[in-house]
Amino acid sequence: MDILWTGTPMVTMPLETLASRVASSQLYALGVPELVAESREDYVNIAVKLGTDKNYLSTIRAKVWKARTTSTLFNVKQYCSDMETLLHIMWRRYEEGRQVEHITQGATQVDF
Repeated sequence: MDILWTGTPMVTMPLETLASRVASSQLYALGVPELVAESREDYVNIAVKLGTDKNYLSTIRAKVWKARTTSTLFNVKQYCSDMETLLHIMWRRYEEGRQVEHITQGATQVDF
């Protein structure tokens, strides 16, 4: 994530490793899904384009740089608020003896 904060593009291909899937999620959150490869050939093509096409590299760098301040990826205040709300929801469900289930971020409405 530090690399993205500097405005430097990265290329990833989500496979078996957690790191590759996290990197993919980060790029989608920043609004640069074009840096997420769908195959090894695609990965090479993206990397070569970034390394050989200066206009493309400049465009992507500018996009990543701008997204640092507009995307939710680096909005720590919102992240903490959402996490706190989800923890309250989980605790309330536990106290009520409810079954364990998946909680989505959209379900973050809770009275404190």
